Amino acid sequence: MKKFALLIVLMILAMACISEKETPQTPPLPPNGTPAVTTPSPTTPASTTPPPTTPSTTPKETETPKKSLGEVLDPICSDGVWALYALPDDDSIKHKLFDDGDIYVHEFETEDAVTQAWLTKEFKQIKVVIRDEDEVYCIDTSTFINPTETYSSEKYENLYIEKETTYTTPTGKKVNVFVIRYGKDELWFSNDVPFSIVKVVIDGELAMSLIDFGFDAERKISREEGEQCIPIPTP
Repeated sequence: MKKFALLIVLMILAMACISEKETPQTPPLPPNGTPAVTTPSPTTPASTTPPPTTPSTTPKETETPKKSLGEVLDPICSDGVWALYALPDDDSIKHKLFDDGDIYVHEFETEDAVTQAWLTKEFKQIKVVIRDEDEVYCIDTSTFINPTETYSSEKYENLYIEKETTYTTPTGKKVNVFVIRYGKDELWFSNDVPFSIVKVVIDGELAMSLIDFGFDAERKISREEGEQCIPIPTP
């Protein structure tokens, strides 16, 4: 997987945990009013010499500077939000977020499995919880590298928006999106959607696209089940 594709995966995991960004300062507005017009003195004789011809100073049309992702990104990350995505080979994944008091819980539900990532309120990893049939297992991830440490919102400042458009989900929800391109890779984002991710294209192939989203997620692994999980040793 390309480095940019890896960034996509990490951004999906970290998106809901981005701290409040610093609002860029607005440049000062020009002074109000118009310049005073100086008129010639009535006692001064008008010149009969035609004014010199000067070349046109009309500026050429220039391309509007592109906005960076860091300037516009404002993800919806509240308790109970969810987003359902289509994956290749008719697979799908549902990403949910729960505010569990002292921790955040990201739950990823597929047709075959349910996985949770537990994070502290400081966005440090705690563990991954997995349901396998009737058993709940877990892996201690507290010593793993945290994506939120490696990919903070400031890192998005170097990703520039190529275009702004709209996207309509298969369920009929229309959202505003902004598109980032990197070679044959594309990222589609929207501030109208939980976690902001709308579509991902890798090497020109569609890797993930938004099916539906909402604000009433149902949890498939309870806090109690996660706390009583069967530990899986890490290498």
